[in-house]
Amino acid sequence: MIRKIIQSGPATLSVSLPMTWVKKFNLKKGQEINVEEQGNSLKIKTTLPIEEESAKLNITELNPISTKIIAMLYKTGYKKIRAEYTPNQMILHRGKEIKELDMIKNTFDHLIGMQLWEIGKDKDKNYATVIESTKLNPKEFENVFNKLYFHLMHQSEQIYEALSKNKDIFDEVFLGERLINQTQDLLIKILISFGHEENKTLSYHDFILRLECIGDRYFEIAKIYHKNKGIIDSETVKYLQKANDFIERSASLYRKFDFEKLIQLTKEIYGTKEEYQEKLIKNKIKNSAISHNIYSIFLELYQIAELIFTLNHEFFRD
Repeated sequence: MIRKIIQSGPATLSVSLPMTWVKKFNLKKGQEINVEEQGNSLKIKTTLPIEEESAKLNITELNPISTKIIAMLYKTGYKKIRAEYTPNQMILHRGKEIKELDMIKNTFDHLIGMQLWEIGKDKDKNYATVIESTKLNPKEFENVFNKLYFHLMHQSEQIYEALSKNKDIFDEVFLGERLINQTQDLLIKILISFGHEENKTLSYHDFILRLECIGDRYFEIAKIYHKNKGIIDSETVKYLQKANDFIERSASLYRKFDFEKLIQLTKEIYGTKEEYQEKLIKNKIKNSAISHNIYSIFLELYQIAELIFTLNHEFFRD
């Protein structure tokens, strides 16, 4: 898009804003916008969220990915979501058989800042509607991000303690998984609606998804143990403890960057990852399903160490 520079005063040059962008955010004369210099570019940005239209979907048609679609619409920024369903239709949801309407209610409860608004029937369509009840605040991003790390550390610790004692705590883990997913969805929604003020949106998006992926691996470990029971060998427990230590240290280094400590952590994660891979190849570790999830955790943690460097790239400036 090409714009001409206009002389708007004795010592002032200005450029007009694209009208489609102005209308999208309902900008008015006198409102403030942020202008950031980035090399030979200027980034113009508003803190106002995108005003999205309402969305609707049919749960029966979209099963088994209907919950994923609802989460996608929430993260994209829709403020009103209508889910149509078939009365008394049973579906499998997170390992349990429940009615479609109950699945909708459970999913809507998962959406932070939204509330169930209406359950009704329109002609031959049964539906449930959720609407936004709390406005997004981009200034809360850092607090919510640290909360995601907190939920993940709690989840990893309780799974380690349970498996080291051969104890099944699937119900507690199920709740922890829900908290991790809720927090992740809210963070992505903030990023999509507002971006990140330091031009680190893509890096944070990747970081959030990797933390959530680690949470998924821990949930799978708990689910596998819940289904199969059995004794967890000491070698597996030892590597679970290492993974937990790496998560806690990465959280600390995210909050307070320390180049030397992050280099040390990165080397330890890499060494552990290679060591564990070698043992998997040579079949020196039991509980293969659980072990492969642990290996995936090490892979994600190695990428997270790289992302912490990326978020602190200013350290390398000459």
